Amino acid sequence: MRIKINISFILFLFISIYMGLWQNALVIFMSVLLHELGHSIVARCFKIKVLEIQLFPFGGIAFTENIAKYGGRIELIVALAGPFVSMLVAAAFYFFGEEFFLSSIIIKYNAILFLFNLIPALPLDGGSIVRNLLLSGNSYKKATRYMTRSGKMLAIILASYNISLLIKGRRTIAYAAAAIFIFAGALKEEKNCSYIYLLNRNNKKKRMLHNFPARQLNVSGETYINSVVDQLSPGNVCKIMVYDEKGNFKKELCEADIMDGFMKYGYYAKIKDIVTKEK
Repeated sequence: MRIKINISFILFLFISIYMGLWQNALVIFMSVLLHELGHSIVARCFKIKVLEIQLFPFGGIAFTENIAKYGGRIELIVALAGPFVSMLVAAAFYFFGEEFFLSSIIIKYNAILFLFNLIPALPLDGGSIVRNLLLSGNSYKKATRYMTRSGKMLAIILASYNISLLIKGRRTIAYAAAAIFIFAGALKEEKNCSYIYLLNRNNKKKRMLHNFPARQLNVSGETYINSVVDQLSPGNVCKIMVYDEKGNFKKELCEADIMDGFMKYGYYAKIKDIVTKEK
């Protein structure tokens, strides 16, 4: 596992030290690092490979193998780990570290890191947490869409707030930089969720053994396979019930049948193609 400091963070630390704010810079660096180590350590407990930790001024990213394929519970626990560590650090110095000369800065920044990351918006931890709570009744794509919309809205609010500060004469771009970071992360999450069905297929047998909640999807032979794929999720197991035009039940398909049909017959194939070929 590598720890990489993003160039923006290096510049931020350099400017902070140059301005005599080395104490703040040190606290921010250590707080962000501990936050991301929290994610990484819990991920390792689930035998998830951690590739790299990259640190930014407004937080960090722990690059792991894509944990979405493990389902809602594991991804939820890993997402909670970072804010939990930040809360633990803030609480420890609040109750036991009052005499330490940097305690007030440590408490303040870790409390901010804790609260900010719990905002239900992707790519923040809160977005991942809420997304995985939604998986019991929603597809991964739909849950991601809800949270990325929140992320984009948060980015717009932060950018607007920064503009208002500039109008008032305050020279800062911190909120605008955070807005760019969040908006770009939301776009990346949207792109990644488009490929989640590939991960979903690879882990179906293993997930079935963990008693995942089941969902039922009712479709007709004219339903496009891609519309069913978009509703699959690593957080639950779908049963696809096929009905004819008169509403009579014809066949039950599993997710593996859908994925086989998707890969074999193409993006614009229909459910009837799978049913017909299986006869």
